[in-house]
Amino acid sequence: MNDIQVIIWLFPILFIFHDFEEIIFIQPWLSKNRYYLSVRFPTLSKKLLPHFDNITTSSFALGVAEEFILISIITVVSYIMNSHRLWAGLFIAFTLHLVIHCFQALIIRRYVPAIATSIICLPICIYIIKYIVQLFTLDTVVIYSILGFIIMVINLGIVHKFMDVFSKWLAKYENKG
Repeated sequence: MNDIQVIIWLFPILFIFHDFEEIIFIQPWLSKNRYYLSVRFPTLSKKLLPHFDNITTSSFALGVAEEFILISIITVVSYIMNSHRLWAGLFIAFTLHLVIHCFQALIIRRYVPAIATSIICLPICIYIIKYIVQLFTLDTVVIYSILGFIIMVINLGIVHKFMDVFSKWLAKYENKG
């Protein structure tokens, strides 16, 4: 077994470690920071806060579970096929996601859910990316990183729509005696 076949298993682990922080803190953080966000970012808040008002912790966790399953499938297939390009692109997109959380905290000027685990995971991710860059040509890294980012953005959009639908279904489920 070579190094990359060991390293690839860190992706699902880092992902779920990071997303546990988001699952645990997103709703209380939004409740605590609603007024601050509305005053500091009025236009963005008008668009995003109503969406998150409809998202429950359960539906958010379901969205994270979907992403975790997708990452796990890609990791398993990458391991079995001994082909790591798509995995590498998605891993780099995930790392970019961690960097975005860091910028969110800087822009908002306070703790945001996922910043603690982003800071913990980033050095590990950077080390892995340095290894990835040695494995593949720069063209391959760039192309698959763009593809990984596109997949991530599309999946995130689908997941957020599904979270909203699932939250509404859960509310109906709770109210049925």
